[in-house]
Order: sequence, then C-alpha cells, then structure tokens
Amino acid sequence: MKKLLLITFLTTPLFAEVKMIPLSDYMKDQNMSDPSVLFYVSARCGAINFNMADLSENRKELYERGSKVGETFSQMAVAVRQTIQPNDSPEENQRIAVESISSIANEYVKIMNENYPKTGSYFTDWMIEDLSTCSALYNQATAEE
Repeated sequence: MKKLLLITFLTTPLFAEVKMIPLSDYMKDQNMSDPSVLFYVSARCGAINFNMADLSENRKELYERGSKVGETFSQMAVAVRQTIQPNDSPEENQRIAVESISSIANEYVKIMNENYPKTGSYFTDWMIEDLSTCSALYNQATAEE
C-alpha cells in the first residue's frame, strides 16, 4: 500500500503547468479600471509588440510599428505602476515594469518556439488575436491624446 501511494505521489504533477490565455479572455473576466489589470494588459501588449518587432527586423514597417507600439505600452505600464506604488521611485517602477514585460515576452517566445516547428509560424491564432486586441487598445489610447 505504501508503494502504491508513493508511486501515485511521484507520478502526479505537483504543480500544474499554467498556460497563457488569450488576452481578450483575460480582459473579459477583469475590471478594466483596476490599475493592476491595466498594468498587466499594458505589459502584455508591450511584450507581444516587442516580440513582433524582433521577428520583423527585415520588414521595416512591421518592425517600426511593433517597436513604437511596444514602447507606448511600456510607458503606459510604468505610469500605471507608479499609480499602484506611488511611494516607489520612478526608477523602481520602471525596473519592475521592464522585468514584467520581459518575463511576459519570454513566455510568448517559449510558445513561439514550440509553435514554429509544428506549424511553420511563430504566432498562434490567439497570439494574432492578442496583437489585434493590443492594436485596438493602442488606437483607442492614442486617439484620446
């Protein structure tokens, strides 16, 4: 009986793998006026646009668009983080925002590296949807300026 419990314990994953969900699914379940939600959405949009730019270095228009949109969302993430943690220095809020964007970008890259050998495309359907969601948010934010 002890062996059976040990085998069951050893073959059961201790930590379930957490997978990224489409950004629109995340947003559907969130209060978009919550600063922590806005921070995550900004960081995620910055990350996927920087990834697009990185993969589009040979396509000037896509590279410039991804870089510009990624930078805009990065600045938004820093500004939102400053409202969440007003006692932190601007440098600290920028550092944390950049770390968050980098971490999310790395998660996208892991998925891209899995997807490419299987499909010939780095972007999954939901990643393309994320880009579309972020593009709409970018157009909305820049129209308000």
